[in-house]
Amino acid sequence: ISKGDHVINKEFDDIEEENTYENINFSSMRDKIRVSDVTFINCTFDQNNFKNSEWLDCTFSGINFSNFNFENSVLYRTEFKNCNLLGTDFSGNTWKDNTIENSRADYATFNSSKLTNTHIRNSNFNETYFREVAFQKGFVPKESTFNHADFLESKLTTVDLSSSDFDDIIFTPENIKGLVINQFQAHILLSNFGVIIR
Repeated sequence: ISKGDHVINKEFDDIEEENTYENINFSSMRDKIRVSDVTFINCTFDQNNFKNSEWLDCTFSGINFSNFNFENSVLYRTEFKNCNLLGTDFSGNTWKDNTIENSRADYATFNSSKLTNTHIRNSNFNETYFREVAFQKGFVPKESTFNHADFLESKLTTVDLSSSDFDDIIFTPENIKGLVINQFQAHILLSNFGVIIR
C-alpha cells in the first residue's frame, strides 16, 4: 500500500495481516500491540513506545527505530533490514529465528533477553548491551562489529564472533567458556587476563 514516494497517514489499529505498507506514517497505537505477517518499508511511527508488543513473521525495511522502546516484547521470525536501531531498548525480549541485516544497533540494549537462533549480517553493535542474555541455538554474526559491546553475566557458550570485528568486548571471565573467536581476537581477550603477548 503506497503512492510512490508520497507519505500517507494511517491509523496503527488499521494494520492488517499479509499486507505490505510502504511510505506510510502510522499514528496512534493499540492497547495491546500484536502484529503478524506484515512488511513495513520506509514507514514511520508517531509513537516510540512498543513495550510488551508482539511481532510475528514481520519485516522492517529502512525503518528508523532509534531510541524506541521494545522492552519485554516478543519477536518471532522477524527481520530488520537497513534499519536504524541506535539506542533501541530490546531489554527483556524473547527472540526466535530473527534476522538483523545491514543495520546499525550501536548503543542498543538487549539486557535480560532470550535470543534463540538470531542471525546478524553486516551490522554494527558497538557499545551495545547484552548483559544477562540467554543465547540459545547459536549467536553467529557475520561481518559485523562489536567494539566495546557489553556481555557481562552472559554465558557465551553458543556465541561465535570469529567472523565479526571488535577491538575490545566486556565479559565475565567465568562465562567465556565456549566463545568462538579467531586468532587475532584471541590477543585482544588475553590482554584482559594480564597476559603479555610478544
